[in-house]
Amino acid sequence: MNEFVPTPPPEVRIDSALVTTLLQEQHPDLADLALGDRHEGWDNVTWRLGDDLAVRMPRRAIASTLVATELAWLPRVGRDWPFRAPLAVRIGDPSDRYPWHWSVVPWIDGHLAFDEPLSALGAHDLGLALAALHQPAPADAPINPFRSSPLSERLDRARARIDALASQQATHPAPNGAVLDVDAAEALIRRGVRGTRPERVCAHLDLHGENVITASGRLSGIIDWGDAGAGDRATDLGQAYVLLGPTLWRVMLEAYGGVNRATRERAKAEAVAYAVTLATMTDGPYAACGWDALVSLGVAVPAA
Repeated sequence: MNEFVPTPPPEVRIDSALVTTLLQEQHPDLADLALGDRHEGWDNVTWRLGDDLAVRMPRRAIASTLVATELAWLPRVGRDWPFRAPLAVRIGDPSDRYPWHWSVVPWIDGHLAFDEPLSALGAHDLGLALAALHQPAPADAPINPFRSSPLSERLDRARARIDALASQQATHPAPNGAVLDVDAAEALIRRGVRGTRPERVCAHLDLHGENVITASGRLSGIIDWGDAGAGDRATDLGQAYVLLGPTLWRVMLEAYGGVNRATRERAKAEAVAYAVTLATMTDGPYAACGWDALVSLGVAVPAA
């Protein structure tokens, strides 16, 4: 099975002319603001708008289905968070020029954590942020089809990616030269899937370094909430391990308020699954981050 995944191509052309036209037609009071930097991710294109805003637009149909999370649910649960998130201030409707809902959101100034990592103070900030986020999920919270379920129900996918990394390292070598220890990876995952079904809380579920914004090492904000919904707190905590590494992860957990042994084991298992997911991505800094985490988790052997 080939699990290696490139960035999907856009399904629509999103250029400055389109953005300007949509603003003129639907939010004319914002149309005179200057368009700034353009940022293109897997699912969305974001244009800075003036000094304080941004226009966020899905670039493919599957991403448009995630917009409901950001537009409808996020404002309900995120108004009092002690960190910045892009809660929509305006909503754009589909039209003959563009087929999906889009939004105007606050601009969160700073740098991608992939480019400027969190410091110890930033890891502390992230712990406080996740503690505020991880409140019991309401009954109508979104369910992410891939990440809301416990890892025990996602084992086949994780094992497929582990096998793909191991079998295809000759053609897709690790950026850090490491070699995956399949038995160690699967053992760490097995330890984390034991026990009772965890409580479902509000969770981000995709905390990689392009979704965490930093400023001088501190947490500036958390973006891209399309995958968010009800989930195990250990999913976010494990992803935070991949983002931070073991030393800063301990700082983050202390600020979070600590976790019990079962949650820590689930988080380590989630970290393996998420690191493997990033390691199978062929574009950008994802693979390097994933492989570094696999080494720090002790499930990949560093290069000699």
